[in-house]
Amino acid sequence: MREFLETYNQAINLDDESHNKYFPQGRGRSDFLLFDSQVVCEFKEIQNIQIPNKVEKLSKKENISEQNLKRDLYNSIENALSKANKQIQDTKIALNLPDALGLIILENQIVNDLSVLSLIDAVNRKIMVPEGLIYTDCVLCLDFVNTFSGADSKSVRPAQTVSRDTVSAAKLSNFLSQLMKEFCEYSETPLLEDWVIEKGDQDWFTDVSGKYRSYAAKVDYKSPDVKEDNWIQRLTQFLNRWWWVIPLPFICYDWFIR
Repeated sequence: MREFLETYNQAINLDDESHNKYFPQGRGRSDFLLFDSQVVCEFKEIQNIQIPNKVEKLSKKENISEQNLKRDLYNSIENALSKANKQIQDTKIALNLPDALGLIILENQIVNDLSVLSLIDAVNRKIMVPEGLIYTDCVLCLDFVNTFSGADSKSVRPAQTVSRDTVSAAKLSNFLSQLMKEFCEYSETPLLEDWVIEKGDQDWFTDVSGKYRSYAAKVDYKSPDVKEDNWIQRLTQFLNRWWWVIPLPFICYDWFIR
C-alpha cells in the first residue's frame, strides 16, 4: 500500500524535503495528504513484534485474564497508533488544516504469528476509550502477507476500516472506498465490496511446557444480498481469480475475537 500511495495521483508525500520548513525538529509529521489535503494520513507497518517471545512469557503467568493477554500482545500496536494520532495532530497544526480528516493505515507484515484480526482488535480497544485516537477518524487495517480461506476455498485478504460512528468517519469512509478501488486496480486485485465480518477468532498455541507452537485465526463473513439478475455476471467476473480483498467501509462492533 505504501508503494501505491507514493505514486497515487491523489496523494502528496509529506516526506519530501520541500515540506521540511513546516516541520521543525520535534514536531510530528504524517506521511501523506490525500484528496486535495482533505485527509491527513499516517502509515504504520507492524513488523517488529516478537510474538513467540511474548506468548511464552505470558504462558508462565498464572491466572492471566483476556484483558491482560491482549494488553501485553497489543502493546506495540497500540503504541504505534498513539504515535500516529499525535503525528496527525501535529500535521494539522503545522499545515493549518484544522478541518482535515485523520486517517491511520495500519498494515501487518508479520507472517503466520499475527493477522489483520489482531490489528482490528487492537484498534477497537484503542479507539473506544474516551481519550483514544481523538485526532483520527478512521483506521484502515490491512494484511497482505496472510490469507484466509473463503467459502469457495479461494484465498481472501480482508481489509477492515475501524471508526467511531461520526459524520467525519462516514465522509472518510467514502474516500477510503475510492482509495481501495484504485489500489486494487493498481495491484490487479479482484475486489468484492460490502462484505461483512460476522465473527473473528484467533488463538496462540503453546505446548505443555509453555513453548510457542503456532497461531490460528478464522473469519466468518457474509456476502451482501445479490439480486438474481446480476448473480451470474458477478460470478463470471471473479471466476478463476485466486484471491481478492474485502474492503469494509464501516466498523462492525458485534464481532468478537477470542
